[in-house]
Amino acid sequence: MSAPDTVEALTDTEMQVLRLLCKNKSNNEICEILGVKLPTVKTHVSHILTKLGVNRRSQAAERARSLHLV
Repeated sequence: MSAPDTVEALTDTEMQVLRLLCKNKSNNEICEILGVKLPTVKTHVSHILTKLGVNRRSQAAERARSLHLV
């Protein structure tokens, strides 16, 4: 999957998850910080990966930094 030139807007919650993902937080840690259940975090991470056009969390963090999202 190649990264798109433009990125679909992330929701406020997706941005929160992305910031935590960029701090190398695990899904379980993100659950505790945001007070949501694990399936919810997994859904947000999945949406983030899709919107950023990447396959891995590390790629999402790299892409977010290159786009100055975080």
